[in-house]
Amino acid sequence: MPKTVRLQEFCEYVANQQQAIRSVYAEIEEVQFQFNEIHRQTLQAWQEALSRAVPMLLSDGQLPPQVAQSLLQAVQEERAKIEREIADLRSRVEARRKEADATVAEAQARLQALRRDNPSLDADEEACKARRAAIEQELRRLDAEIKATNWLTGAFRRRRLRREREAERQALAQETARLRRVREMWQQEKRDFDTAQAELRARWDAASAEAAKLQARLDYLQGNLVRLSRENGAGRYLAELQSLPEVPEPLRAALTEVVRLNQVRAEYEEGLRTVAEALGLLKGLAEGMERFYKSAEKVYEEQRQYNLRELHPVLSDAVLSFHALWPELQAQVKDEKMLGTHPAEFSRRVRPTMAGCLNEQAVAGMFESLGDALTQATKAWG
Repeated sequence: MPKTVRLQEFCEYVANQQQAIRSVYAEIEEVQFQFNEIHRQTLQAWQEALSRAVPMLLSDGQLPPQVAQSLLQAVQEERAKIEREIADLRSRVEARRKEADATVAEAQARLQALRRDNPSLDADEEACKARRAAIEQELRRLDAEIKATNWLTGAFRRRRLRREREAERQALAQETARLRRVREMWQQEKRDFDTAQAELRARWDAASAEAAKLQARLDYLQGNLVRLSRENGAGRYLAELQSLPEVPEPLRAALTEVVRLNQVRAEYEEGLRTVAEALGLLKGLAEGMERFYKSAEKVYEEQRQYNLRELHPVLSDAVLSFHALWPELQAQVKDEKMLGTHPAEFSRRVRPTMAGCLNEQAVAGMFESLGDALTQATKAWG
């Protein structure tokens, strides 16, 4: 039945349930550790059992018709799968090689463009240098003429020569600047070219390496198509074997072990799925309870800080019954060593609770009921 509590007790209840959820989470996490290790060992034993059974199955010429037919079908399906991979590899190898060829073509085009620009820039540089040389020669002539002009009678001539010399100096400065720009343009083009070539080389290396890797896989599959189809088909047939067929010894003993390990592996895979889903559900619940606790605690702080009327939220049947399951669930998952070796038992214990008491509708209803309780209680302050 519903339970009316003080606001402080309400906050403590929420905090206690959050802690209870985290305790159950910790217990199931311990089970997960056990599952992971034993599943690893089981998987290794299963793979070893398959590796022993595959050649025995393929070499047995007296297989029962039903077994032989199932094996043949698996081999044909695996061959078709490998042939599809071969076709895909051929396409990918061709694409990578085309990419590498396109990269080489781009590099060559850039080199040709650089060579086309080089004569033009060289001609500009030589022209600048020739003009500079002519200007420097004219400056030397003007300097000599100025020096030879009489200081007393050639004042007007000296002023004219100095103006000419200044004009030539300005022209020299312009040609020097033009020459510097030409050389800078060439250096920039060379840097751009080197950078582009490095990028193209990297692209070519990557495309060529991937093409070689894909080609190696393609060659392997094409060269071993029959063997791989038979081995993969036999391996898949064995991996899907759920019951022991009527086969003679020693194949019977090998298949008995395979069937047993198939069942154990399936149980651990289901147990690991159950563990992961349970931990995800509990983590979400704990985080939701933590957020709600913080909200309730803020209301309680307001009540104390402003000396407001004491609130009395009501814990509904839905909330109380929902959180009553934690002690029982914790007891069910507490023995991690036993459950670690019995994954089917763990799933049997936990799955019904997840599908029933902890389903999405139940979780949403619990939080909605908690929120309503707090909302209704705060109306007393209105």
